[in-house]
Order: sequence, then C-alpha cells, then structure tokens
Amino acid sequence: MKVLWNPSETPQELHSILQTIAEEYPVESSAQNANVKFRLLPDAPDGLKVSCSGKEWLIQYGRKTLAARGVAHVLAGQSCHEETFFTTFGILLDCTRGNVVTVARFKVWLRRLAMMGYNMAMIYVKDAYQLPGEPYFGYMRGAYSMEEIREIDAYAQKLGIEMIASIQALGHVEPVLRWNAYNHVKDTADVMLVDEPKTYELIEKMLQFWSDALSSRRIHLGMDETQTLGRGKFLDKNGYENPYFTYKRHLEKVCAICDKFQLKPTIWSDMYIHYAQKEMGYKDIWQPVPEEIRKETPGNVQFSYWNYYNRDIDTYEVYLKRSGELNGTAPMMASGIWTWYRNWTDYEYSFNTVRPCVEGCRRSNTKELILTLWGDDGGYCEFNSALAGLAWAADLAYTNEEDEERTAQIFEAVCGTSYKLQLLCEKLTYTGFDEEGKVIDKVSSASMLWDDPIMGIVWNELPATKLKDPIENMLANYQTVRDNTAEHREDHAAGDLNYAWTLADLLCRKIELRKNLLKAYSEKNMKALDRIAEFEIPGVLEAIENFSDAFRTQWKRSFKPYGLELMQIRLGGLNERYYELSRLIEEFRNGEIDAIPELEIKHTPSGPVPHQYFRCVTGCFFV
Repeated sequence: MKVLWNPSETPQELHSILQTIAEEYPVESSAQNANVKFRLLPDAPDGLKVSCSGKEWLIQYGRKTLAARGVAHVLAGQSCHEETFFTTFGILLDCTRGNVVTVARFKVWLRRLAMMGYNMAMIYVKDAYQLPGEPYFGYMRGAYSMEEIREIDAYAQKLGIEMIASIQALGHVEPVLRWNAYNHVKDTADVMLVDEPKTYELIEKMLQFWSDALSSRRIHLGMDETQTLGRGKFLDKNGYENPYFTYKRHLEKVCAICDKFQLKPTIWSDMYIHYAQKEMGYKDIWQPVPEEIRKETPGNVQFSYWNYYNRDIDTYEVYLKRSGELNGTAPMMASGIWTWYRNWTDYEYSFNTVRPCVEGCRRSNTKELILTLWGDDGGYCEFNSALAGLAWAADLAYTNEEDEERTAQIFEAVCGTSYKLQLLCEKLTYTGFDEEGKVIDKVSSASMLWDDPIMGIVWNELPATKLKDPIENMLANYQTVRDNTAEHREDHAAGDLNYAWTLADLLCRKIELRKNLLKAYSEKNMKALDRIAEFEIPGVLEAIENFSDAFRTQWKRSFKPYGLELMQIRLGGLNERYYELSRLIEEFRNGEIDAIPELEIKHTPSGPVPHQYFRCVTGCFFV
C-alpha cells in the first residue's frame, strides 16, 4: 500500500521524518487523499498505537521517533499497541576493520533504523577520520572527512536519530600507533602513553574534531581492553605503577578536555571495574562497589557495560548495577548482533544473548541500550544480514515478547525481502546442540573458508569440539543454504543472497574435496587423486572466483574501496594453495615425491577451532 499524509493535518515535527523515509518507501504527502493520520500521545511518551478503521490508519506516538516505526507497521498492514522501555535504543556500527560505510549506504541504514524504531546510531571509527595535521589518521583506510560526517549527521537529524561518535582515547589505537610518527604517544602496540603532554594535545585535537562534526554533545571514548597499559614505554620511564591509578588519572585528564568542548563522555566499564578490583579488593562483583571507589571516580563520565556472550539474565542485571555504582550515573548497555568472525549474521547467538540482556536492562532499570555490529578479523560479514537481527531486537524491545510472524511482516515492509530466508542463511555458521537443546559449540563459515586445503588446521581441530559428525552436518547446512537461495541470487535488498549462495557453494566444494583427498591419499588411490586434480580442484577454483566476485559486489554496495584488499589477498592466497595442491598431487603421482607431509601428520586436537584468519591458514608464526 501507499502511505498518504496531509501536511496541514500532520504535526510539523514529523514532516522531515516522513519526507526522508519517502526517499525509499511509498510515503507521499497529499492534501486531499490522505489515508494515514498522526496524533501525539501526551500522556504516554514511550507509547505507540497503530489502528485501522476502514481504509484509514491512525498512528498515535509518544515521541516523534516512534512515528516512523508506526509507518512501518502501516506498510506491514499491522495494528499495534507498543510501549518501549528504552529512552535510547541504538546501534554501534564498526567502521574500523576496513569496512568504512559510504555516506550513501549510511543513509540507507539510517532510514531503515528509523523505520524499525531506533533513535541513536554510533559510528565506531578508532582513527578512521581525517584529523587536521595528522596525515596518518585513517591513512589508506577510507577515513571520513569532516564534510562526510556532517552529511551523515544532518541526515540522521531529519529522521530524529542521534549520531554519536565512538572513538578510542587510550587503547585499541593500534591502527595509528603502527606508524613511527606516533612513537612519542605510544606506550604499547595498542595503548597511548599516559601523562605524556603530546598525548593530550592529540586527544584534544580528536575531541575538537568530533565536537565540530556532530550535533550531539555525547561522545563514546572507548578505553576498553587496555590490559597492556603502563607496561611499555610508560614502565621504562616511570617504573611500575598499579594500572588502576594510571587509568584513573588518564580518565580525569580526558574528561577535563571533554568539559572544555562541552562534551558528555561515555567509556566502557570493563577496565575500570577490573582495575578497581585489583586495587581496592573489589573482587566479588555480587557485592556493591566500595564507597572509596565511588568517591574517586569522575562524576561527568557515563559507564557503558558491554557483554555479547552471556545467556543468563543475572549477569547483565548485576554488572549493570555495578557499572552504575561506579559514580552514580545511569549506565548504558551494549549487547551485540553477531557479525564478527562470521560471513553472515549469527542469529542464534544474537537472539539468545540479546534476550536476557533486554530483561537484565529492565530489572536494573537501564534505559539506554545499543546493539553493536563488530567487524573483527576484516569486516567480511555481509553486514546487511544484520538487519534481520535488528528487526527482531526492535520487536522485542517494543513489545517484550516474540512473534516471528509479526517480526517477519515488519522486516519485509522495511527491507523488502524474506525474513525467514535471511534467517536460514545463518546455517553458514554451524551450531551444534546437545540433547537438551543447549549449544555445544559453533564453527563459523569463516573458519571453514580460511582452512588451508593442504594442512587442514581447522579440519584437524574439529574433533575437539565434541560436535557430532561436524563435517557431515556442516555440509548439510551449506547444501541447505545453497539449495534455498539458488532462485533468489538477484536479491540483495538486505543480506545479499548471491553472497550467501556463492559462499555455500564454495564451502560445499571445499569439504567434499577434502574428504575425497584424505580418503584417496590414505589408500594411495591414484585414479581418485587424478579425479581430484582434474575435476574437483578446478571446480573449487571456479567457486573461489564466483565468491570473490560476489564479495566485491556486496562490498562496493556498502563500503569505501579500502579494506577490500584484505579479502582479495586472502582469497588470492586460498586460490594459490589449491594450485599448490594440484602440483603436489602431480608430483606424488609421478614419483617426484614419496609423500605429502601435510597429509601424513597425526594430530591430537585440543581445540578450540580457530576462527581468526592467521590462525587458520598456517602453523607458522604469522606477522
């Protein structure tokens, strides 16, 4: 259907939202034929009601950002009565692993987020922005210009979405610290040098950039996972200092710079809690934060608790309470839609960690929730496949219940493709369950993709997973994805189904070849080895080329060109290893070698199955 709204009868605050979503959706202003009306719910600021009478729809909303979700319900043909618990419901999109989202694609994401009911978006950049006077910031990594960030921010404002920068002001700055130009502010490979004046000059420039670039006064400073703090150049200069004091002193200095620009800082709470435990005897998270820590913690910083792994409610509830107790400021929660170390979103992991997280937020009265989409190991996930997970999470956040059919309808109205087919492609990650339905282990498609065809490092570790018949079950999964997406390969409205098909086809061929290779080699069956060299290896090489083309297509649809080289280098290496396998088979058949050493190794696996690229492809130390 088409949504027709009358500008003279529609609250002014909704005009820019409706005009902006009209760039993608059948939404038009009409002075005479309006079929959708909007009314404010003054007594229910978190509420949304959508109802239909005959051919006319009424959207009643508590705050303007809910109106776009109301439009999505209308397009889905759904009435609803919802009330969200969260005042901030957003995402964090990782643009640091080479996968720097283009401005045009970011606008698509913002429209769809608005239609699902999200009102905040963090853009995680580390150093991937063009900082004046710092040419190595984001060098060859697709760094955003000030103009690009402002364009994204202006577009978000039209939709009522708050754009927040998520940077790093202590650790996780290895992309820029790799350059000798930053040795003077470098403590360890990924941590900045505390107490060095030039460190704070640099941080001040960083904060000024984001103060000028974005309209929001909130900024996420990161500062998580700084385990090596004070153990490099700082140790050489100052000797050992308990990292709690080093971290606290640095935080105070950075917060003072934020005050200068009237910025409201947020940091991850993990290291502060960790360091505080060591110094203050705060060893039992089930006990309240000691008063002495509360007094010492800066009052102008918000703590953000991240957890993407736990499947129980209590963990979220307790850690959120402890994060809030650090300085009495209400914390922010960060859960995850699982896009990292995977080629396609892992919905099982996402749903079964977000679900208890949402309930933990409710129990601890945590009103701000973000869903992170990380890109660890190269940003090779088809990130648009996360939209199905985000639609599910939004439905849960707004209704506190699950209804797959309702979610499917609103997802299909927003994204224009099959929800169930997107979820089916999750089988690219193999999840094994025990008899009680509990997860035993997972094997990502990325692990199987990177696995070397000759050494089989991943293959050899699979017995350590306690998964029952993992090879056959993974093969069945990949065949299911390939069969069900075959007729939909032109569909890239959300997750690119050609990307899923070509990957599933490649993984099927890889597994079948490996099985046949091990059998033929162990039996010294030369005819079977001939068939592998003559038919199966060329088939895999063709599948690699098809997947490489599909990957490039979906990459260029969403990201700047930088970072594509990571995948092309890896796939080029995989390609070459199959050529090498062909050479080895020929040499073995001709008697030039009497064995293929990699296939002779008797290995006792201990697990876990590797998932990072460099751990999958070689037994040598990878630098």
